[in-house]
Amino acid sequence: MNGLAPLPEITVRPQETDDGERLRRLFDRLSPETVYRRFFTLFPAPPPSVLRHLGAVDHCDHEGLVALEGDEIVAVARWDRPGEGGPRAAELSILVEDAWQHRGLGRALMGLLVAEAARRRVTSLSAVILTENRPARRLATSLGPPTSVEMDGPVTHLTFALASS
Repeated sequence: MNGLAPLPEITVRPQETDDGERLRRLFDRLSPETVYRRFFTLFPAPPPSVLRHLGAVDHCDHEGLVALEGDEIVAVARWDRPGEGGPRAAELSILVEDAWQHRGLGRALMGLLVAEAARRRVTSLSAVILTENRPARRLATSLGPPTSVEMDGPVTHLTFALASS
């Protein structure tokens, strides 16, 4: 990545290992609906395991971008190579603070993250989305038509092919 990418009122940068406290503060500003739509469960405070996972970046198998307003993270977009599907597959996830939803921030972060994934020779991205979460499904399918769609109870598993650069 080439560092900072400016957006109106927002700075986007690679996630850093010391962003943990900023990520915790982001959770304090999320509505229960946003937490449920991202994690498929409700919790009064983010469990340490969730914060550890969100904070884990090595810029190789675990990549993240954060959007900041001032010094506060208002969105985080990640891909993680889970090991399943080989080193060319990764799972995509995006979390946007309620006040910044429906303003194009998720789409902008996804575009930057997908470009970085392709640069890292990731050829397949997947997303697990609550079937009822229409905004997230629309965002994911803006990547293009999925190569695979699997319904599993209340969630939909989408897989997308990426062109390698």
